Amino acid sequence: MLRRDLLKGIAAGALAAPFISTRALAAPVELNVVHAWPGHDKFHQAIAEQFMAANPEIKIVFQTSPASYEDAHQLILRQAMTNALPDIYYSGFHLLAPMARTLKSRNLFVPLDSFIAAEGAEWKAKNYANRILALGEVDGQQAGMAFNTSTPIVYFNEELVKQAGGNPDAFPTNWDDFLALTSKIAGLGADIDGFYMGIHSGTDDWFFQAMIYQYGGNLMDAADAKVAFGDNSGTEAFKLLRRFVVDGKMKLGDDQQSRQQFLAGKMGVLFQSTASLKSTELGVGKTFTLRTTRYPMADKQKGGLPTGGNAVTMLTRDAAKQKAAWEFIKWVTGPQGQKEAVLASGYMPANQRVMEKEFLGEFYAVSPNWRTSLDQIPVARKWYGYPGTNSVKIARGQKEIIGRVMRGEIAPDVGLTQTVELTASLLPKLP
Repeated sequence: MLRRDLLKGIAAGALAAPFISTRALAAPVELNVVHAWPGHDKFHQAIAEQFMAANPEIKIVFQTSPASYEDAHQLILRQAMTNALPDIYYSGFHLLAPMARTLKSRNLFVPLDSFIAAEGAEWKAKNYANRILALGEVDGQQAGMAFNTSTPIVYFNEELVKQAGGNPDAFPTNWDDFLALTSKIAGLGADIDGFYMGIHSGTDDWFFQAMIYQYGGNLMDAADAKVAFGDNSGTEAFKLLRRFVVDGKMKLGDDQQSRQQFLAGKMGVLFQSTASLKSTELGVGKTFTLRTTRYPMADKQKGGLPTGGNAVTMLTRDAAKQKAAWEFIKWVTGPQGQKEAVLASGYMPANQRVMEKEFLGEFYAVSPNWRTSLDQIPVARKWYGYPGTNSVKIARGQKEIIGRVMRGEIAPDVGLTQTVELTASLLPKLP
């Protein structure tokens, strides 16, 4: 009798206890994430925290951030060889194609087409312009979704422009007038620099691609088989590179020193990504009046600019993690994630809904420096990635030659020939 009563009591207690779902007890799905640039850690973490608050069943864990897109790319290629890839990775646009093709060759590629299709055509059209989706396409498949997008723009010191006789409200849109203005700015004092563009420095070829594109040229032919910038676009671009120093009085310093010179009010013009706007505003403070404007364009009809930034990709092949990863990808490329990323940096939004009033519509209406990025959307092109696995090596080799041209060590035509030959030598050999 005692045993029977005890069992009844246990059963009654069980019925009275609150229901605890297996989902609540289950450990969250953990996603390992890698992105480049330690300076971006803060806004990536902020977006992840917002996502995890809305999706407590998913935990985002960031790995140590590589110092550049190139370093991150090399890391992913090494991890692909040891089957130790992260679940989610943010690839620089110019390295997305080489990475995707390498993963395909090892049967590790995860296209996103089926995930997008499952959301429906209405969701797709409401959130993403075809031009934005195209940034993440490789060989007809959606390899990634654009997260950060940017183009190079002009940052200038309004006071120095005025002192040099320029009109800040009618800033030069062609290179002749631009170089004439920066030369005058450099003449304002021994401690004043005219302008700086890091085309000869750094680790990538973003500014070099801009130089070719703004003349209406291409890096490779339509078949990705032959170097294409040995034409007039390359000829004019290399002439202009030397003119930067001779006519525009550009000093061949390094990126960090030149940026500090600009922030201190000792440089007239600085070419940077739109992504640097937030940090530049903070760095300038009240030192001078900071203005931004569009990049000068040699060919007003055919000219374009490479779209910098990165695409978020799914690398996990685990079904449960893929489901969670897609939810995260939708969030970071959605209006909530994009609002956070834009305001923390200056990147152009990759989601159409960000322009709605509840997100950033009102902000852009009263922020002219930030609208410059939107003004350049019509000329944005893909940041090209060379076929094969030598994109990083190609960019670094090109910079060495570009530096020699700018210093006057070799003539522009010789530099162009050498750059074309170097690039061709590092491409895959045709069968």
